[in-house]
Amino acid sequence: FTLAATDAARAAGALTVGIANNRTAPLLAGVDFPIFLDTGPEVIVGSTRMNAGTAQKAALNMLSSLTMIRLGAIYDGMMVNLRVENAKLRGRAIATVMHIAGCGEAEAERALDSSAGRIKQAALVIRGLQPAEAERLLVATKGNLRAALAKVTERVR
Repeated sequence: FTLAATDAARAAGALTVGIANNRTAPLLAGVDFPIFLDTGPEVIVGSTRMNAGTAQKAALNMLSSLTMIRLGAIYDGMMVNLRVENAKLRGRAIATVMHIAGCGEAEAERALDSSAGRIKQAALVIRGLQPAEAERLLVATKGNLRAALAKVTERVR
């Protein structure tokens, strides 16, 4: 199944990445970016959930975290693309806006409310933009909050 999926992905023009713990795994030869995790033999012969499974989980966590950073979903170690869908996430969003914008809780709440719960827009609203302006600036900076904040700072100078 994995080889068929990578073949289909490549045929569709997608970049393919494969992770394997066996140097001779066919998957590594069939992808654009092979990742070989040399975990050595398992403690229990026949088991793949200990060394190999743990190494693959760690590698996938790292790849997904790095992808989120590259996509602009992370700002200074904080998730800024989260969806405020419950009280816990609203509290986290308020704290994140407070940290990024250096404001108080009430101001962060108002900015989040005016920005439909979107952290990036709320941080820009606190810097003086209207929600629609904040959205346009984020589109112009491809969702990069750091670049958007820098542009707001440039405007002030």
